[in-house]
Amino acid sequence: MLIALAIPGVQAADLNISGFLSVGGGMVDDDNETGANYGGYEEDLTFDRSLLGLQVTGQVNEKVSATAQLIARKNDSYEVNAEWAYLTWQASDNIKLRGGRLRTPFYIYSDFLDVGYSYGWITPPSEVYYLPFNNVDGIDLYTTQTLGIFDTSLQVYFGSFDDEFNLDGVTTEAKTRNQMGVAATLGKDWWTLRAAYHETDLSVNVNGAILDPTSGLTLGQFLGSLPAQFSFVAPRVLVEEDKASFTQIGFTIDTGRFVAAAEHVEFEPENSLFAKNVREYVMGGVRAGAWLFHLTAARADDEAVNLAEGIPAAPQTAVLIGTLNAIAEAQADKRDVISLGTRWDVASGVALKLQIDDVDDEVRGDQKVYSVAVQTVF
Repeated sequence: MLIALAIPGVQAADLNISGFLSVGGGMVDDDNETGANYGGYEEDLTFDRSLLGLQVTGQVNEKVSATAQLIARKNDSYEVNAEWAYLTWQASDNIKLRGGRLRTPFYIYSDFLDVGYSYGWITPPSEVYYLPFNNVDGIDLYTTQTLGIFDTSLQVYFGSFDDEFNLDGVTTEAKTRNQMGVAATLGKDWWTLRAAYHETDLSVNVNGAILDPTSGLTLGQFLGSLPAQFSFVAPRVLVEEDKASFTQIGFTIDTGRFVAAAEHVEFEPENSLFAKNVREYVMGGVRAGAWLFHLTAARADDEAVNLAEGIPAAPQTAVLIGTLNAIAEAQADKRDVISLGTRWDVASGVALKLQIDDVDDEVRGDQKVYSVAVQTVF
């Protein structure tokens, strides 16, 4: 509707409207002692993973179109957010230039991350699909070509990002500047290879993160209380325009009967409390009529930074070193997850999915997660 109002003289035939809906929920077999259950589920079954999305594309002229994707999620009290809002200039059959709010091409499934109907899982493995910065405000160039017997694509973008996200239970602000990246694919028939590289100047307000729930001590208060001789610690903890890079490589296979996918990603922020993230998954599945059965193994094997480097080990520095080590370790996940799932295509455009996740977390211990969803496109 907004696009129709914004484009003078647009005709109904020039608008393409589509939508997607996911209604789902889940539960864990036993509440974790820390209260931080896998996926945020509880011991009681709750249906709090629902979302509704609408995508509208309006044709301005033969070369230019406008696209908006609006999504309302239950965990955001169904507040409507614009995930996409961009103009496209179709320079040729193989080249297009876009500007506005775009989906950042971090992963294989980034472009349809919210359209659960388009893949076998209820949601892609959170060990890999975990970054809170899924969008970028900027421009990109997307091309497709044939290279011998192979089909290829190349996407190059530049932009920035400002938003809020949850850091250890506290809502905080994050932004990227000079964010740029490239993603490329090579494929033929039933297989596709993909690789991507991104870098940015990352800033996150971590001062409000709670270190001690009992006293309410925040990270900012802790850093402000450091002795003068250890003032060099604060800059290595804070995240203020620090360089960060993200690398991805993966593949997909779909022969019609057999499906497989795998991705390996590494997120490496410099000079901050955040760990180097090393994440991966591999999935294999088989179709039988309207059913898909799949098995996925995912791993998070993060590497904590050494925030206490340069502080001499002594009785009077033991508490400081221990606190810094605890801060660093809290940002590093060590987890293995085995997922068994099934998808039943009930009817055209409607899929019922069931999934069991067996979680082995070094901090939170073992849990089993049971989840269900009905996902549609229309």
